[in-house]
Amino acid sequence: FRAKQWYQRRVRGTLLLSKPKRTPNEYEESREVQSIPTQAARNARPSERIEALAEAKKRPTGPFREPEWPVSKKAMKTQPSERIRELSRSKGLVEGFQGNRDVQWAVSKSAKQAVATRRIEELSGPIMRESMDHVQFNPDVFKVSEAAKKAKCSARTEELAQPTPRK
Repeated sequence: FRAKQWYQRRVRGTLLLSKPKRTPNEYEESREVQSIPTQAARNARPSERIEALAEAKKRPTGPFREPEWPVSKKAMKTQPSERIRELSRSKGLVEGFQGNRDVQWAVSKSAKQAVATRRIEELSGPIMRESMDHVQFNPDVFKVSEAAKKAKCSARTEELAQPTPRK
């Protein structure tokens, strides 16, 4: 019976969520244009400059230069300077650089035969903690000590213990 009521409430909630929102009472439809253009504004014609600025930019389409172009004989015979040769050399790798390892590599024989030490076994085990019920259980928690039973409070503590007078 409870499951049926729960289901009916959920269906009602879903139906409410599926309905579109109503427009607020303060909502006003878009109004007509308030200003009426003057006769001069209606008959106005733009200048040539305005017409030129209004046109879209003309951009070339396709390849911007041919993939092959002529090279002069003089340029073909030219030799680079020592500085250009120096700049064209690759930097090379730093001493001690090791490239990326393969994603898959062979496991060494020693790694396959390795045995974990007692300390590593101890560290790999789960942490065993006592339950909070057991840790926080104190049978003497509500016992009042003899010294507390004989204690006398000071005059100031007595004054502060009095309820505040309210109007």
